[in-house]
Amino acid sequence: MSSHDAIYYEKRAEAQLALAQKAKTGKAVQAHYDLASAYLDLVYGQDISADEPAVSQAA
Repeated sequence: MSSHDAIYYEKRAEAQLALAQKAKTGKAVQAHYDLASAYLDLVYGQDISADEPAVSQAA
């Protein structure tokens, strides 16, 4: 991904977070947070902690 694209997606994520704070309903807030998360995933990669443990414990 180009640095231009990364900057664009980061700005879109920031805009979605600002819109989430102004939203009137819970569904709208969640939609804006979901969009912000998707934009940030494009820049930084998907959050692997949701799929696998961050720290494995030895037996």
